[in-house]
Amino acid sequence: MVTVASTWRFESVLDVGCGAGNLLNLFKHGDVKVAGADLSPKMIEKAKKRLGKTADLRVADSENLPWSAGTFDLVVSTDSLHHWPDPVKAFSEMRRVLKLEGRVIIGDVWVPSLLRQLGNLLVRFGKEGDVRVYSEGEVRRMLNEAGFFNVERAASSLSAILMHAKARK
Repeated sequence: MVTVASTWRFESVLDVGCGAGNLLNLFKHGDVKVAGADLSPKMIEKAKKRLGKTADLRVADSENLPWSAGTFDLVVSTDSLHHWPDPVKAFSEMRRVLKLEGRVIIGDVWVPSLLRQLGNLLVRFGKEGDVRVYSEGEVRRMLNEAGFFNVERAASSLSAILMHAKARK
């Protein structure tokens, strides 16, 4: 079990959009069960090499997570939200696989309003799979809509935002 900020305790964590497993590797302590989902089979293979057989790693998209309801204490996702076609559906899936009162941590790209609006107009011409960069208010609204409460900004910089929330009872 790991304790975060002296009040968050978790025994299981899912990383949605886990890539090569870098973040999951940080959570892999003691008896913490780690799991990851990524759309790319190549990324899942890299994560398997990094994390070994103890991690439950699956090719899956954020809108259709292949785990049972109430499986995880914590769901995290970093640098993935801006790739999702339907973030509310993805957040709802994260909520589904969380235990009651589980927590979600979302970290993603953030830019000031004018640059975000311009970037969102140009994103359709890119080839990186980007869909949209969201404002803090949009992320907050989508998390609330998906069944989370106590949505808070944990940190932000000139290029990134980190938010966390608790699943409703």
